[in-house]
Amino acid sequence: MPANLTEGSPDSNGSSGTTQTPDASPALCTETVTFTEVVEGEEWGSFYYSFKTEQLITLWVLFVFTIVGNSMVLFSTWRRKKKSRMTFFVTQLAITDSFTGLVNILTDIIWRFTGDFMAPDLVCRVVRYLQVVLLYASTYVLVSLSIDRYHAIVYPMKFLQGEKQAKVLIMIAWTLSFLFSIPTLIIFGKRKLSNGEVQCWALWPDDSYWTPYMTIVAFLVYFIPLTIISVIYAIVIRTIWIKSKAHETVISNCSDGKLCTSYNRGLISKAKIKAIKYSIVIILGKQSPSLCCRTG
Repeated sequence: MPANLTEGSPDSNGSSGTTQTPDASPALCTETVTFTEVVEGEEWGSFYYSFKTEQLITLWVLFVFTIVGNSMVLFSTWRRKKKSRMTFFVTQLAITDSFTGLVNILTDIIWRFTGDFMAPDLVCRVVRYLQVVLLYASTYVLVSLSIDRYHAIVYPMKFLQGEKQAKVLIMIAWTLSFLFSIPTLIIFGKRKLSNGEVQCWALWPDDSYWTPYMTIVAFLVYFIPLTIISVIYAIVIRTIWIKSKAHETVISNCSDGKLCTSYNRGLISKAKIKAIKYSIVIILGKQSPSLCCRTG
């Protein structure tokens, strides 16, 4: 719309003229709306709690299954009158997993409910330390079980004479777990993040330190133990196969089938072979999920 021209009063010099009235049409809005970019490293807390409900449901399910399942195992082993060494190791695994549910999963649930980490710095360090101890112990008890089965098959006579070996192996497993977890007391602490949240988190300057730390943990918790367990059970299976072949000639010369089968086992009894099968199933069941979760 064109501007309206009106007569104006004389200016300061005494001259008269006209003044231009501004256009009355609406102004065009050219203001740009911008959004703040969320940097993952700086806004870790917000990302961490983006799916709070889903995380809590998953954690509660894991917690219930862990506590109930391992409680049933402990009750079953406690009711047994005759306790074998295999029973001893299964009991140790159930105890370790029960503590994992209480220390690792339950504290995570509480943490997500509160948002910020409310406890003192000392509690933060102790909780993180115990979580890593249980992570190591859960794996090293499996290694101890594998070593015990190795001695039962490869050195059966020494195995029968060494009843204290199982307890010594468990003590070594827990000792290594406590020792390897000591750096956690220094690495973790109560820290205020850039978004204002207070969390129990790593204290190093930047996230680049995570890569070497997680690499070391992955080797100590997963790759090295898995290699040891794989080599041990390869030797065990090979020993069983060789001893079975060595007694094949005895079967052909026996008339009593049951007696021959028992003799064919030699020093490797049916109970030992059954225990080997159970231990392999236990190890596969516990180690397989850790391939994608433990170092995540």
